Amino acid sequence: MTHLAPVRRSALLAFNTGFGWTATANGQALNTGLLASDLNGAGGTAPTDLGAYVYCTNAVTGSSNSDMGAINASSQGINICARRATNDNQTIRLASAAITTIAADGDTDGAGLTGASRFDAANITGSHLGVAKNTVAAASVALPSIPIYLLAHNANGSVSSFSPRRLAFWYVGRGLTNSQEIELNSICAEYLAAAGYGHAYVEEVGVGTQSITVDFIGYGFEAQTVLACLQAARNGLTVAMVGGWRDRFNFGGMSSGGLGFGDILNTAAFGGLVNWLIKRIQAIGNQASPQYYFEPRWMQWALRELLTFEKNGGYNIPIYQTNGVLSVTKDPATKAVTSVTTVDGRTFNIKGWYDGSYEKDLAAAAGCSYRIGREAATGGAGEQYNGIRATYNEYAGVDPWKTPGDTSSGLINMIQAVKSTFTPALNTLPAAGTAHDKEQAFNFRLTMTNSPKWRRPLPSSPPPGFDIADYEILLRFMAANPTKTSFTDYFKADAVFTASGESKFDVNNRAGPAAPSTDFIGKNWGYSLAPYATREVMWKAHWYWIMGMLYLIQYGTDPRIPATLKTNCLNWGLCADHYHSPHENDTVGMNPQMYVREARRLIGVATMTGDELKRGDGGVPSISTNTISMISYFMDSHAIQYIAYEKTAGNWIVAGEGGFGEPEGSLGGADGMFPLPLEIATPVASECTNGFVGFGFSTTHIAFAACRMEPTAWQAGQSLGQVAAEAIKNNRTFQDAANYPAARTALLANAFALSNETVPVLAQTT
Repeated sequence: MTHLAPVRRSALLAFNTGFGWTATANGQALNTGLLASDLNGAGGTAPTDLGAYVYCTNAVTGSSNSDMGAINASSQGINICARRATNDNQTIRLASAAITTIAADGDTDGAGLTGASRFDAANITGSHLGVAKNTVAAASVALPSIPIYLLAHNANGSVSSFSPRRLAFWYVGRGLTNSQEIELNSICAEYLAAAGYGHAYVEEVGVGTQSITVDFIGYGFEAQTVLACLQAARNGLTVAMVGGWRDRFNFGGMSSGGLGFGDILNTAAFGGLVNWLIKRIQAIGNQASPQYYFEPRWMQWALRELLTFEKNGGYNIPIYQTNGVLSVTKDPATKAVTSVTTVDGRTFNIKGWYDGSYEKDLAAAAGCSYRIGREAATGGAGEQYNGIRATYNEYAGVDPWKTPGDTSSGLINMIQAVKSTFTPALNTLPAAGTAHDKEQAFNFRLTMTNSPKWRRPLPSSPPPGFDIADYEILLRFMAANPTKTSFTDYFKADAVFTASGESKFDVNNRAGPAAPSTDFIGKNWGYSLAPYATREVMWKAHWYWIMGMLYLIQYGTDPRIPATLKTNCLNWGLCADHYHSPHENDTVGMNPQMYVREARRLIGVATMTGDELKRGDGGVPSISTNTISMISYFMDSHAIQYIAYEKTAGNWIVAGEGGFGEPEGSLGGADGMFPLPLEIATPVASECTNGFVGFGFSTTHIAFAACRMEPTAWQAGQSLGQVAAEAIKNNRTFQDAANYPAARTALLANAFALSNETVPVLAQTT
């Protein structure tokens, strides 16, 4: 609709910028000027191809009033109530003679897109958030010749009630297929996110500027990159945020891509822009107190504000999507990167760079050395967990051989090695403590719910490439554990939002030996060094692995799947109010970021070890007191491979190798905090003199297990943006010792602080 005229002006309607209209008094409405009869068929006949939808930007209980419509004295016409107060369902007239209840009680919260379509004279099909609900028999009748009102319905020329909800979009026209409903819901959601939280300047792949000259670039759309770019811009540098190989519209990496339930031991470890983010998310999500758990979309919205000139304090941060780094140009004398060219043809002429990506593609292209996998174990208190493990996560009762007990029958799918001291000829696993160049398992942190208000049911057909043999470990585990019959027996589900007892969850791998779960163990090997096209295949394989597991548990016919487990799991689906702007190879609703837990790790000016992280409180770190962030999580790792393990002679089981979790008190003493030094984010000067890394720090595998958490990377991003600015403004190398003291002083002065942005925590003792 392009013209909306208020029906009455005795009390003005309220308009919330970016979020829509709200009626503030009984009888208020907007007159569309569109007669309901204009929607009739040829010759004024009852319409048989018709759709009507409203988009609400809040979820309001306590009223069953209409959100739009027009009905005659015989109660025939068109109207929508997105949420009835008594039943939490939706009611709709759609060229029909009576109110039609769409969906079951408790099936909607009213927020997002609600409506229905008919494609014949007999039936109406409703939807909420693009999720198809019930199809209900409702005979089509001709629509009356009266105007359609919004924020209420026109009851044969009068308005006696008003919508309690805030509405931003209305649609009336031809019926919409479910794919069109999904698209319309996504368009509305993305537009409102931009209008309400920030319309950051974005140039898409293949569009816009090909040659960009700035002082500083942040590579990767992770949250830490946003903070690095903003801090550099606050210091007068011209900056650009440059997308990684698969970055599109997800600003925040894992934090806005699924990891809503943060891993943190002590909230006192973080301040600065980290504190601003957490406080802003508290306001967006109407949380009672600041929390390190949140709906991922809230993080996306908060980061939009930090990327938008009008909201971030007046700093320009143009954003460029790319298809990844192709090459860099370096000054042979200074070892400084002078330009970066991406696969899609953009060139960035720069004085300094920051790589906040999980894969560290820019750092590698700049010639920085790196590690992948596990170093050999040492006798130290921390590094004893490095290398091939001596103990495993054992899946009792799960035999690894195709014919159980028959070692000549071959291994079932997904097993990468054999461990046996009783049958040495079969052993392929290196000795405990041996270095191993493979990464810990990846997965997706799914945003899911068991509430019909937000649930998008999962497909009832298998994903591409589905092979039930790949799930044999899972099926044998189910047979051995028939009492595990709930979703949470197989998936770790942490609530990130709860209202009236219903929740949205961050769904993660259920760590072994609890159950085989969403980690695609052993199938990420080689990801870090793979060409982008190969990575794409691996990325989608991980998604399909999880979708295949969920399909099997919900719809599989294998008799080893407990019936009660299937029934319980059918209550779960993806949250339909998330992830509206997918990568071109994905679909709406897919998590935009794979959980790359550990990829390349820099070999930098210094290397942090697990032994160092075990220092008690009050000690002086051995590397330096040049603190850029705090570490506040214990050291742990997910499994790296499935093995066939002969535990006792002739007793074979499947086990996960590589996983460990140290006790929570094993990091940084009683306060659960430890300083992260600048030197582990800094390349050696002989390789590159004008870059920093903000993830994939220079650590051993053991130490990285604690360093890899998102809030640690966020604070490192802000600090490194400040250190980079000191270096560039003073024409110094990034390794110059003079950079940090000035940067620390500036950070602790907090001169650019936004509301709720406190002083960063940069402790110089353990």
